Amino acid sequence: MRYFLVGLPGSGKSHWGKIWSEKIKLPFFDLDDIIENNEGFPITEIFKSEGEDYFRNLESFYLEKLADNYQAMMLSTGGGTPCFNNNMELMNKKGSTIFLNPPLQLIAKRIWDPAKNTRPLFSHCNKQADIFNKLEQLKNKRFDYYNKATHHLKDWDETTIQALS
Repeated sequence: MRYFLVGLPGSGKSHWGKIWSEKIKLPFFDLDDIIENNEGFPITEIFKSEGEDYFRNLESFYLEKLADNYQAMMLSTGGGTPCFNNNMELMNKKGSTIFLNPPLQLIAKRIWDPAKNTRPLFSHCNKQADIFNKLEQLKNKRFDYYNKATHHLKDWDETTIQALS
């Protein structure tokens, strides 16, 4: 089975994907890491030098490549992955999509660290309230895509994935 984790940046996709993939013994991949490793540049540099459209096309390319090459896996997608190039339809066709939907206040708290904030969409945010506002905007724009997920989780723990299997 292929599992695709979707949700806002900072929702816990990579963190929980690693834990759940170990629990059910599947290979784990983080789409952003795959892109950075294959392209040789951090996501922030790709955004700056090539633009968002270029990045979204890379995202779709590597998503499809992983889905074609692995019959079973756990993939943490980027927050915008489901919203471009029919990626959500591809993921739903190729496996099970899981929308991680924690409260925005929790996500803003996780992201808020000016020294470590390498997320391109939040690079201009100078305080936690700015991040919260940006998250609200993103959720409003992206919710219709996330809402197409096979499973919706507002709360979960280490054993949740077993119930979805």
